[in-house]
Amino acid sequence: MVAEVYAGLGAVKAAFDMAKGLKDINDAAIRNAAIIELQQKILGAQEEQATLIQRLRELEQELSNLKAWEEEKKRYELKELPPGVFVYELKQGIATSDPPHRICQTCYQRGKKSILHSDEPGNGIYHLTCSECGTQLRVGNFRGQSRANTRSSSSWAV
Repeated sequence: MVAEVYAGLGAVKAAFDMAKGLKDINDAAIRNAAIIELQQKILGAQEEQATLIQRLRELEQELSNLKAWEEEKKRYELKELPPGVFVYELKQGIATSDPPHRICQTCYQRGKKSILHSDEPGNGIYHLTCSECGTQLRVGNFRGQSRANTRSSSSWAV
């Protein structure tokens, strides 16, 4: 980006040098050609400047978004839900108008806040779904299932 700025300044300097040389030109046709060339260089420099200004605005917006996300991230903490599922949860005690909720770990790592939606628990098991990336997490107490599996595979007589 710095190189582009120097290139733009070089074009403006060249145009200025050409303008100084105009006073020495006696022939009107040569002078008019030089004026046209000078105008083209000025327009080129202006276009480069406009492009650089636009890029600067984009970078400033990106930086602003990153700073806002860093502040938003401080509101959440990583939590483990059974059986070893990780989500980010709104910290307790944070003054906010948001209700308690959890956000997707995948989206969080990508710099996005996507609230996980829960279905109705059945037998202590429920699903959390991210509408942004499609992640589906099976969460809950699976102890009842593991005991049933243990009993069916047990060699003990009942």
